[in-house]
Amino acid sequence: MEGWKLIGQSRTGIDLEMQKALLWEKAGIRAVVMNKKLSAYDLGNWELYVHQDDEAEAINILKA
Repeated sequence: MEGWKLIGQSRTGIDLEMQKALLWEKAGIRAVVMNKKLSAYDLGNWELYVHQDDEAEAINILKA
């Protein structure tokens, strides 16, 4: 995903979906949650991405 930065990972996607909604509500930042798990073996993580232009602001919002 060119131009997108990974800002979070999780074993389940629920918390990342909540963070995605928070970013949109607070600052209008579009985020993408991707399932990078191998379902047959339950390996891997869910990942939260934002556009590189919004990376710093998104990290600050999630830390607050």
